[in-house]
Amino acid sequence: MKKLFIFFFLLFSIFSYLDAKIVPSKKVFYINSYHSGLYWSDGIEKSIRKILFKSKIPIEFKRVEMDSKRNNDEKYKIRIALEIKNQIENFKPDVIITSDDNAIKYVILPHFRNSNIPIVFCGINGTIKKYEQLPNNITGMEEVQLVLEMIETLKSYSKKEKIAYLKGDSFSSVTEVEFFEKRINKKIDARFVKTIDEWKENFKDLQNSAGILLIGNGGAIKEWTRYEKELENFVKEHIKIPVVTWDYDTMKLSVLGYTTKPEEQGEWAANTALRVLNGENIKNIPIVVNKKANIYINTTLAKKLNIVFPFELIDYAEIVQ
Repeated sequence: MKKLFIFFFLLFSIFSYLDAKIVPSKKVFYINSYHSGLYWSDGIEKSIRKILFKSKIPIEFKRVEMDSKRNNDEKYKIRIALEIKNQIENFKPDVIITSDDNAIKYVILPHFRNSNIPIVFCGINGTIKKYEQLPNNITGMEEVQLVLEMIETLKSYSKKEKIAYLKGDSFSSVTEVEFFEKRINKKIDARFVKTIDEWKENFKDLQNSAGILLIGNGGAIKEWTRYEKELENFVKEHIKIPVVTWDYDTMKLSVLGYTTKPEEQGEWAANTALRVLNGENIKNIPIVVNKKANIYINTTLAKKLNIVFPFELIDYAEIVQ
């Protein structure tokens, strides 16, 4: 009898142990609006993975890239969004994470507006409120550039009042300018370009007509990465006015950078997804904006323009040459 009791006790213990170990994985589907190789996108995804996979929750992670910065054709974006929709339906995720605007605009709003799947976004330029009829089960972190701080820092080195903007022709660029104009309460001379030659032409033109030039990454410009070194030399030769960026990828082309941190976006999105997977109601999680930034100074271009920044800024900034 004693042996029988021990046998059943051991059997019960084994099954209890196995039952405790077999915990169903939670499924997370991640949509990158852009592509691997972009500093911004890579920083977000790396942070998402880091947070998710160090959690105690077993995670089954699937990710897709829209590649919509290099492929800005409307038909392409609609087609790739439909493909992603089908993948989501087959994967049946417990939560969806998106980064940047096009995943929301082309995948979520047309196909998952009335879905019960919780959606966590990050990297939305300006405000998510620019989209109408959002799903009820959505929250996220908006991406806000410190445009006022950039202009305030450089205005004493500027001889003209006009603010200009130069970036690739994309939906995010257009919405970004709209947000900037509201933020500074001033019209911006915005130039959206598709090629390296167009970028060069507009850069030279704005050196003579603007006081401060805002530039973003060239991910939407054809063959941008191929000509990055050439553009560095071009800017050194033709720069006449303060140029500022919010993308680290373009610091070699800028005097000053106030760059948002992709890690902040990715970490917040992943931690929020975990909160949802742990049972928290997504409707109780408010939408937030980023609060962190890195400051960079390009001393080579600053010297070219005879700009001497205050010691307080230099002490806080990282130097780029």
